[in-house]
Parts: sequence; structure tokens; C-alpha cells
Amino acid sequence: MKSTTKKITTNTRVIKDLLTNYRDTFQAFRELINNSIQADSKNIEINIEYTNSASFKSPIKTIEIKDDGYGVPFNEFDNRILEIGTMAKQKGQGIGRFSSLQIGELMHINTVGFDKEKNQFSKTEFSIDTTDFKNAQLEKTEFKVDYEYLPNREKTYYKVTIEQLHHNKAEKIAKRNTLNENFLSKNINQAIFEHYPYEIFHNTVKFIVNGVELKRKDFVIGEPSKKSVEYTDKKGENFNLNFYFYNIKSSLNKVKVFFQIDNAGLKSVAHEYTYSSDWYTSDLGTWFIYIESPLLNSDLFRNLDLDTLGEAEVKNLKETIKETINNFFKAKNKRFEKFITNLEKDKYYPYRDNEYPASQSQEVLFKKVAYLLEDEHKLIQKNDKIRNFLYPLLDKAIVNGNIEYIFKKVLKLSDDSLEKFHHLLEKTDLEDVVHFASVVAEKTEFLNFLQELTYGDISKHVKERSQLHKIVENQLWLFGENYNGTPKLWSDKRIGNILEELRKEYFEYEPTLQDKNLIELDDSGLNDITDLFFFNEKIIDSGEREIMIVELKSPKCAISEKELNQINRYAFTIEDNPAFPSEKVKYKLILISSKLTKFAKSQTKSRRDSYPDNPFLYEKKSEKNIEVYVMEWAEIIEQNNRKLGYLSNKLSVKDKNVKEKFEAEYAELIDEKISAQLRLVK
Repeated sequence: MKSTTKKITTNTRVIKDLLTNYRDTFQAFRELINNSIQADSKNIEINIEYTNSASFKSPIKTIEIKDDGYGVPFNEFDNRILEIGTMAKQKGQGIGRFSSLQIGELMHINTVGFDKEKNQFSKTEFSIDTTDFKNAQLEKTEFKVDYEYLPNREKTYYKVTIEQLHHNKAEKIAKRNTLNENFLSKNINQAIFEHYPYEIFHNTVKFIVNGVELKRKDFVIGEPSKKSVEYTDKKGENFNLNFYFYNIKSSLNKVKVFFQIDNAGLKSVAHEYTYSSDWYTSDLGTWFIYIESPLLNSDLFRNLDLDTLGEAEVKNLKETIKETINNFFKAKNKRFEKFITNLEKDKYYPYRDNEYPASQSQEVLFKKVAYLLEDEHKLIQKNDKIRNFLYPLLDKAIVNGNIEYIFKKVLKLSDDSLEKFHHLLEKTDLEDVVHFASVVAEKTEFLNFLQELTYGDISKHVKERSQLHKIVENQLWLFGENYNGTPKLWSDKRIGNILEELRKEYFEYEPTLQDKNLIELDDSGLNDITDLFFFNEKIIDSGEREIMIVELKSPKCAISEKELNQINRYAFTIEDNPAFPSEKVKYKLILISSKLTKFAKSQTKSRRDSYPDNPFLYEKKSEKNIEVYVMEWAEIIEQNNRKLGYLSNKLSVKDKNVKEKFEAEYAELIDEKISAQLRLVK
């Protein structure tokens, strides 16, 4: 295979600001799929490498998409791949080919195409690593392109592989670079179907995801229903609105509406939302409704809304869509209509005897929830007592906006669990449950805050040792749940003084290039945070004391061979010094920085492999009970996020930025410069 170097004919701003500016990473990935379909592909293979490694923040390592379209021959590689901002696109292969750079830093293109001029097939390989042009203009950066002309007839294809996902980087990343949940193994098949139902249902394109073909029988129940409605806009022009109703095999039990447009011959979803129909109840299952019309085009959805139509036109269109969908579900839901008649006669129905709901939608929602409860538990038929407490509870939850709680918690209770819930309210207060959720939420919020302090823009303005020290010392649960609520006072001054002396001997120095432990990052904002050191003790099981010693290295100081040797000497001194007791005492030494050098990573990995049951354990001494941990801040944050995930079942915590939390909870640590810089933090 031959090699040559080529340049992309555009500039860095185009790649970074325009070509990777999709709404989210899954929309960016869909651009690659769209290109494949527009290249007349009949088979599209999607392979996602999942991993459980602690080295990755996300469960995904690489993403690959390969199609059997017409590919790109080498003689057309310049104008079809490398030339940006031209009219070279023919049924696909537009600027969307670079959308993968929104997902990961490294992109590989491998393609076989037919060269009509030479009447021969060619194979071309090309890679872009965005770190290569981070500080240089893209049009001045040379990229290696490997190619060869093939002697025989070959099948054409186009393959894109994405590595080094932005989501897995230690530092904070932009929201548009976070990995969309649709990539997860439990979601990917459904997500592909949602956006390409026509291709899958009519078998015009075969999708193979991780070796499994997506077939319509796996997603759709029966045949889809079609309904056409004539719509007259405010200008008097007539359009057909075509509705396609798909009954989906899914436990979602909702109605989702998708607006489809024609995109260079491809049916593409331009906008979607979850719809609440007055006549839909979740026992009808999951329905996807696709709407297409000449009225709906790419210009209309440029900003993913309907504002370009004008307020009156939007209202008229929405009413037409609502009426069509409601009529569809009303015809399917005669049981619901009969239940409402009985419910309104029930003595526990909350809107009787001149009691009125705050709105019509409140009453409609209550009826739907009560219907689902009746369908599951037969409350009207057999259980007055539970209706007496449950109906008012549901009504109050609706008033307070806790609709998601109702659908996800109450409606899924078994009969036995419903009884337990009733007895729980008699024995304890819901405030206790709220307190638990609050504790988990506060810890999750703090981890987001800590990520900002150690890797975000604000880090370069946190200069005083007391600032980060004061914040971390009150959050010792970071280093183990057994430190929850532990006071930071030290009771044994003699041992404390010895630890201070050891620290001065082994750890007080400036990192240097000679020691290979100096991180040179001009724009990182990590260079000015000073080293921190504190220790703590706690009585643990069987009266044993645990003495925890934490050394927080300055982020400008990477953990290198020198730091590893020093923590070993530190641990040996404690082991060898008779002033440190050995009976019923455990010593836990933790060395932390924002980064490990390659040598340190190699050493820690091999050491950790020796202790598979104790993550991040670097060494364990034999003479005394001494454990040494070497970690990056990113690992501590990720480890605690996973623990909280197990406790809260992925409790969703609203984002609070670092400025808000700093000002609300650590106001006493803000000096004039910090205050000035906080105003710049987003």
C-alpha cells in the first residue's frame, strides 16, 4: 500500500465550530448513518465495543459503522472527503462525514471505491486525530493517506471507526460531547428503529448492530395504521398530513410523535416529542406516530421548533395534530370511557360535591392514573380502604407536579407492595425517604463540583492551600463510606507531629522536568493549586483504629517514579518506626494527583492486578496493617459516582454550576481574585 500526505482545504474553526456542532452525539452519529443510506447502502453494520474497565468513564471504548455503499475511490478522495465547503456532495458524503469528531478525538476512514477513469477498484485509509491540530490551523496540517489499486473486482464499502471518546477524558467536556444514552447496549437497537422505522419496516436497509440484524418483528406489533388529513394553512393552501401509527414492542408505554422530512431522498426525523393524549392510557402499549407532509421541511425545523410558521399557524397545526391523535386513541379505548363513568360515581372520587380540580388537564390525568390502578389492582371492586388514602395522595402528587413519580413508582407496585406502602405511611414519614434522596443528591452534586475544581476552568484561580483543603476535609466520605460524619480533629498529637515531620522529609519539593513529574499545560488552569496534606482517624470494626493519611499533590505535579518511591519510603518508615502502634491499628495512605505519568500508570496497573478485590490498592505492607493507594482525582470521582449510582438507581440531580456552589457554601474562602474570576465561570 502506498502513502501520501494531503491537507484539508478549510480552516480549524470550520471543523471545531461548524462540523461538530450537532445537538448531541447521537445526532452526530446519525449523520454517518444518513451518509451510508444516501450512498445506496443495503447493509449497515454498527459495532460498539463496550467495556467495564475503570479506565473509561463511559461503558464504551470504540464505535464503528460500515456500509456496503459505493464507497470513495482514491481519485475522488480529495474533493469527496478532504474538500470542505463545496458543492461536491452527491446523495450524501457531505460535511456529515466529520460528525464523528464530535464523539471522539480519533477518526479512521477505510473505504473501497471504483475508479471510473482507471476502471479499477482502490482502497484508501485515512485518519484524523484532533489533537494533532489543536494548536495549529487545520489547512496547514498534513495528514497521511494510504492507498492502493486492487487487481481484482472488490465489494465497495465505507467504514468509519471512532476512538478516544471525548466522554472518557478526565477533564470537564462540553455537553454536546457527552455520550448520549442511546449508545448504551440496552438502548441502541430501539434508538436505531425510532429514527429509521421506514427502512427497517420495509426492509430497504438492513441494520446489523453488534452482529444482530434488526427486524421489524422485533419492534412492531401488526401492521402500522395510516391516516391522511387535509390541512389548510392560514394562506388558504392545502396540504396532506400523513400519520403513520406504529404499535411498538416496548415497556415505555407512552406515545412518541416524530416529524419526518425528506433529506436528499432520505426520510429523516427532524423533531420528536412525547405526546399526552386525553384518550391514551398506558395499557394500550407504546405507540410511535410519524407525521410527514410537504408542509414539513428542513427549513421549518432549522431550530427544531415550529416558530417559523407564526403563532397562529402553529396553534392551528397543533390543534389538527391533537384532534387526529385523540380520535385515533378514543376509537381504541372504549374500556377507558366505561371506567370514567363508574369512577365519577365513586364516593372517593376527589372531584365530587362541588370540589373542582385546578384545571381540566389535572382531572384528565387523575382519571388516567386511576384507570391504570384499577386495571392493575381492581381497587373499586375490592378495596375501599386503599382508595381512601391513595386517591387523595395521587391528586396531591398531580397538583405538586410529581407525575413521573406516579407513573414510575405507584403504578408499578404489586398488590403486596401497595399494601406495604399503605402500612409504611402509617409507621413512618415520607420525610425519611426524602432525607435519604437528599443525601445522595448532595453527594452527587459535590462530585460535579469537585470535577470542576480539579479539572475545570476555575481550578487555575484556586491558589490558597486553605481553599481546596477546607472544601475536601469536610467531605471525607470521598475516601470511604466509613468516614461519613467523621470529625476532622486529630486526637494523638504525638503521632500527628511525626506524620508532619515525615511529610516534610519526603514530599515538600517542587516538581521538575528532570524528575519527569512536571505537567506543562499552559492553558490547563491546574498549575497554581498547592499541595494539600491532612490525616484523620476513625474507630472501625472490633475497636480497630484506622488512620488515614491523604497527600494531595499539586495538579502541576504528576505522580511519577519519584512520587511512587516516596510513598513507598513513607509507608516503610511508618512500618519501621516503633512510635506507630501495630495492634488494632490500620494505616491507609492515599496519594492523589490529577495525572499519572506513563511509568506510574504502568506500575499502578501491575500492582493493582495483584489485588483484584480492592480497587486502586497499590501496595499492602506485611509487618503492620498498612495499605497504600495511588489514584487520580478522576478515578476517585468516578468511583464515588458509581457507588451513588447503585444507591440512587441513577438519581437525576439538577446541575448546579461551580459559581453557585462556591458562593452558597464556601463564601468564606472567596478572595477578591476568586470573586472576580467566578463571574467568568459558566
